[in-house]
Amino acid sequence: MKIFKGILDIISKAAQILLICLIGGIVLLMLNEIFIRNFLNKSFRGMTEMAGFLFMWMAFLGVAVLYDKERLIALDTFSAMIKGRGKLIIWYVNRIVALCLGLIMVIAFFGLFPFVSTEYFSSMPKFSRVWHYLPLAVCGGFMVLKSVYNLIEKSCSLLKEPEDAA
Repeated sequence: MKIFKGILDIISKAAQILLICLIGGIVLLMLNEIFIRNFLNKSFRGMTEMAGFLFMWMAFLGVAVLYDKERLIALDTFSAMIKGRGKLIIWYVNRIVALCLGLIMVIAFFGLFPFVSTEYFSSMPKFSRVWHYLPLAVCGGFMVLKSVYNLIEKSCSLLKEPEDAA
C-alpha cells in the first residue's frame, strides 16, 4: 500500500507542477494575443485553440489534484450535519461515486478516441485532437486509483480498530 500511495503522491505532485506551467502558458498566450491584437491589429486562431487546449488540461488536472487533497465539494455540507455511522456511509458513497465517475471518464475517452484521433486543430494540422481529450482519461484514471486506495485504506483501518480497542 505504501508503494501505491507513493505513486499517487508522485502523480499528484507532477500534476501540481504541470498546473503551474499551464496557468503560466495561458497567461503568456493571452498577453501575446492582447499585444498582437492591440498593436499589430492581427489575430491568430492558433492562440485561441492553444488557450482552449491548455485550459482543458488545466481544468481536468485541477480536478484530480483537488480530489487528491479532498477539497472537492462533495456532500460536505450534508455530511457535516451527520454524525457516527451516517458520516462513514456518506464517505463510502462519495468514494464509490467518484470511482464510478472516474471509470465513466476513462470509458468516455476511449469511446471518443475513434472520432478525435482523425481530427486535427485547424491552426495546427499535425496536432491531433486526441491530446485535447486526453486529460479526461488522465483525471478519470487518477480518480479511480485514488478511490480504490482510499476505500482499501479505510476498510483496513476499520478492520484493525476492534483489535486496537481490546
